[in-house]
Amino acid sequence: MMIGRRTWMGAALAVIMLAPNPAKAVTPPVNDAICAGETAAAERSYGIPAALLHSISIVESGRYDSERRAVIAWPWTVMAEGQGRYFPSKAEAIAEVRKLKARGVQNIDVGCMQVNLRYHPTAFANLDEAFDPAANVGYAARFLKGLFDATGHWPTAASYYHSQTPSLAAIYRDKLMKVWNGTGASTQTQLASASPPSRATAKSKPVPHAPTLQAVPGSPDVEERRRAWREQTLASRDEAGRIAAAYRQARVAEYQLRRARFQEARAALSTTTRR
Repeated sequence: MMIGRRTWMGAALAVIMLAPNPAKAVTPPVNDAICAGETAAAERSYGIPAALLHSISIVESGRYDSERRAVIAWPWTVMAEGQGRYFPSKAEAIAEVRKLKARGVQNIDVGCMQVNLRYHPTAFANLDEAFDPAANVGYAARFLKGLFDATGHWPTAASYYHSQTPSLAAIYRDKLMKVWNGTGASTQTQLASASPPSRATAKSKPVPHAPTLQAVPGSPDVEERRRAWREQTLASRDEAGRIAAAYRQARVAEYQLRRARFQEARAALSTTTRR
């Protein structure tokens, strides 16, 4: 989940902060059912279309299970430095994140929904909560719901879950829609572009009960917000540039004044010495 956060996402962030946490579902006894159980519960709690949050979890933390011959979302997943890491336990996943942070790595995605710790620094109280499946999925559900409130369109909201950069969002949307629709989910290329080699050749089972979608239209409201954000960003950069230029000019003037005074003092001292 990559996402540099934009000022136009105020509505999304407000939903995250104000929406109540969903009641934690009964945790399944096996790890490969944990994420699926939590996403299903969150979809019902927040009115998210059936299997959409689950599909996002598959794309984000999907791990191929050779016994079931399916890609499943894995709760102890860590993504950093372009590499996905799947751990057998929560404790090992937490230990890995601590090692990464000790090396100065900040851009880290964690858990079922691969929430980015750099761009969502206040999402969780600590790493233990970050890897709690209910907390991880609950935060992702509130974020997705906030994106929907800002865009009015679920596929667009799901695309922006990954990135608000149009080109990156479009690539992610195409990958996600294949999983959600259950079409093309068994192709080898679906997960290969951003996945470890073990997933590149995986065959994923189609997501059940996912509605069929047609072409995804754009959102005029989102584009208007994006345009306003770009204008505001450019204006802020111009203002920052003017401030920096004024500061540099002031420092140069100060230096020149000190130099002139020094030269005057040296000239006066030289005249006194000659006398």
